[in-house]
Amino acid sequence: MQKIITFFIILLFTISNVRAFDLFNPERGKPPPKPIEPVIPTIDSSSKKLETPFTAKTSVKPIPKKKPRKLLPQKDFALKGTSIIGEKRAAILLAPNKKEFIQYLKDNRRTEIDSTKYLNSEKYRGYYLLKVNAREVQIEYPLDAPCQKDKEKNGVVCNKKGNGVTVASLSLKQRKALKAPKPPVTLKPAISKAEIDKKRDEDLEKRKKIYKNFKRKVIKDEDVPPGMRVVRTPFGDRLVPIK
Repeated sequence: MQKIITFFIILLFTISNVRAFDLFNPERGKPPPKPIEPVIPTIDSSSKKLETPFTAKTSVKPIPKKKPRKLLPQKDFALKGTSIIGEKRAAILLAPNKKEFIQYLKDNRRTEIDSTKYLNSEKYRGYYLLKVNAREVQIEYPLDAPCQKDKEKNGVVCNKKGNGVTVASLSLKQRKALKAPKPPVTLKPAISKAEIDKKRDEDLEKRKKIYKNFKRKVIKDEDVPPGMRVVRTPFGDRLVPIK
């Protein structure tokens, strides 16, 4: 019973305090204030943009672009023949300067073409002989003068291997048979019948002059010595020994 009385006393005290607070509140009875909307500033396109007071400078330099490498013109070899004897392999090549030489494939491995030894020139360095087969070889080209264009007429076919490496397959082209030379034409001058008769008469007169003083030698039988005999010809008689 004592607890119930104490609870009602506390409740009356609390109600009196709330009413006293409302009584002296100056805002009592007024509607609640409207919520404040955020103001978004508008930017005029005609106005100048505000300059950034501070711009950080970057310390990373841009990577310069590599200039494309200037390539030299393509220089091709021509295959003239191959030689395979056991483990020894060789190619008969015609250099771009039209000099013919024999290049051996050393130990059947990638072999540099010795242009100094065979061609007496440093212009053809960087070429390597890779393979030698019957009627076909493979040559690796320099990086600065790659094989880019096929030349099937000369038996050159280009192949790309990667990393700028190019290889040309050289095949032995079958040559066409050479045509027989035409016989020289000799033009005979046209001679009339009168000229032919005249020339014949002139030859006859020359013979008459030659044989004008000619006398046929005649050997009589009684004049034939022993052991000899007479041989008679239109131009005269002559003596020959009897066999």
